[in-house]
Amino acid sequence: MSPPRFTPEQVDTCWRDALDVWDVRVHLSPPEPHVPFHPDADHQNEPLAYIDLATRQVFVHFELLHEMRAANSLTAVLAHEIGHHARFPHTLGWDAELRVLEQRLIPGLKQSLTNLFYDLQVNEVVGRTRATELADVYRGFQRIRGTTDTSPLFFFYLAVYEELWSLAPGFLAPAVLEAPLEKRYPGMRAEARMFAQTFYALPDARLQFLYFCSTFIRYIDKPEELTYCLPLGGDVSTPDVDDLDAALHGAGRWEDALEEAKERGWLRGTSGDSSPEDALTTIRRVTHHLPGSGRGELQRALVGRHYKRLVDQHILKLPSAPSKPEPYLRTTPEAWEYGDDPSAIDWTLTVISQGHLAAVSPLRRELEADLPPPSDLGVPSVEIYVDTSGSMPDPATQFNAMTLAAQVLSASALRKKATVKGVIYSHGTPVVSPWMYDEETARDFLLGYIGGGTQYPFGLLDSLSKERPDAMRVIISDSDFLSNVSDGDSMKRLVEAVRRSRMVVAFLALPDDQAARKVLAPVLAERRFRLVVVTWLSDFGPAAAALARALLEN
Repeated sequence: MSPPRFTPEQVDTCWRDALDVWDVRVHLSPPEPHVPFHPDADHQNEPLAYIDLATRQVFVHFELLHEMRAANSLTAVLAHEIGHHARFPHTLGWDAELRVLEQRLIPGLKQSLTNLFYDLQVNEVVGRTRATELADVYRGFQRIRGTTDTSPLFFFYLAVYEELWSLAPGFLAPAVLEAPLEKRYPGMRAEARMFAQTFYALPDARLQFLYFCSTFIRYIDKPEELTYCLPLGGDVSTPDVDDLDAALHGAGRWEDALEEAKERGWLRGTSGDSSPEDALTTIRRVTHHLPGSGRGELQRALVGRHYKRLVDQHILKLPSAPSKPEPYLRTTPEAWEYGDDPSAIDWTLTVISQGHLAAVSPLRRELEADLPPPSDLGVPSVEIYVDTSGSMPDPATQFNAMTLAAQVLSASALRKKATVKGVIYSHGTPVVSPWMYDEETARDFLLGYIGGGTQYPFGLLDSLSKERPDAMRVIISDSDFLSNVSDGDSMKRLVEAVRRSRMVVAFLALPDDQAARKVLAPVLAERRFRLVVVTWLSDFGPAAAALARALLEN
């Protein structure tokens, strides 16, 4: 329940008044008290208000609002949260676009500025009728956290509100810091006044964001170390992989706004380049600041989708059965009992076998895992060996043509309902996948990277060729493979594996095939061995598509 100082009737009245500020209908539950995430920690580290998008529940930290001496600001706080949901940003897809662009303009930025940007938009609308209440929130925030650590960024942000709401200098921004910061950043107060007059007059949200970044970057000394805390911050959810993926490949929508910003001279102060950049570089920048495993999982998912787009440029999606076959089949019938899943009842079998007793004694069938069927097109299983030595770039951070070639071969086989096994090797123990049946699993595995020296796993080739002699094997490497095959009895083991396999293809990046034909002369005599040389790395994708058509077409 709410603390006594906030009665249910008072909360309901403030909620209705907050909705009236935006004059919209929203599918949100009325506010409930926030339960501290860390009960033993200080209140000041908890959010003041936020919306749980999973349940569409609004939460308010009533105790913190009271401690800030801003209890009369509840309506403004609620209107602020509704504003984020209804208008700014309204969708996480838009938020993703801004996060992608700000990394182009301010590379390495540790904490996104988008929450500052949205708050400026929301508070302008709420402040038309509730400026005093919002000001009380910002003053209370500084009262409980102190002003000695106020950053230039936050000081300028507060100065903008002072100019927007016609407040005296020092009413929000700490007066004691005015002179030192004005000396450090000459014209700061005048710039805050100009920002308040210009920002809200711009006709387009894209232009607003570009102007916002070009102005606020002046007050960020080290973008890679930037962290800040707002009284109404942390109330915008983080975009997911779908939002970011769409934003990464929708940069063209910004070109007109970027061109106008250049003409106005806004982008001269930004530290980055406003021109389009490599998608993998942007992915790294957008995800580098995320904590823990979230960064790695999100980055890998975005990289996988990027390579999928590259793959789709070279091969067509077959309009056939789903790429991931149904893994469960109904099997042995058993008596259905009360409490079992009704959807498991096989009514056809029940009526046939039970007759008049079908309604009182139904039969159910368990679901049993079943391997996907073999290819209906007669396509063989494919083993793909990918060289990931130090001479090759990590595909997650820089485009790797050999990884793309492996992805093209894998997708070509899987789209014909074949199976694929991947082997990522360098020096030491290789990483081997199980037999894979769907593109997403294979794509994620083939993004693997080891680095270091190169040592082709001839022992593994020997064992796998005995295990699955019907498989087709493709080795993707460069001149290192020629060096490896020249050591010891490696050539003998390669020849034996070729004789056991359906076919072995050496898919190598070389300036020409002369050296390869000389070194591989013994195995080239075998009718099940093929040598494919790619002169330019940029040709690996098209060459892999052509190779897949030659090997996998009937």
